[in-house]
Amino acid sequence: MGIRHRLTDSERDDLTKDVDDLDAVYMEKLRKDGISEDLLAQFRDLTLELEKDKDKDE
Repeated sequence: MGIRHRLTDSERDDLTKDVDDLDAVYMEKLRKDGISEDLLAQFRDLTLELEKDKDKDE
């Protein structure tokens, strides 16, 4: 049985609530580096759209 480890312990906000843990950690790093909320929202939207496409192809 595999062990699942959460990559992030922080509470999810509106931008990170729907993305997976790895993307949420990356988005938090981008936020700390000063990336604007608008660009983070675009990244989230692209990530979710790619996930939908991946699920549709399977």
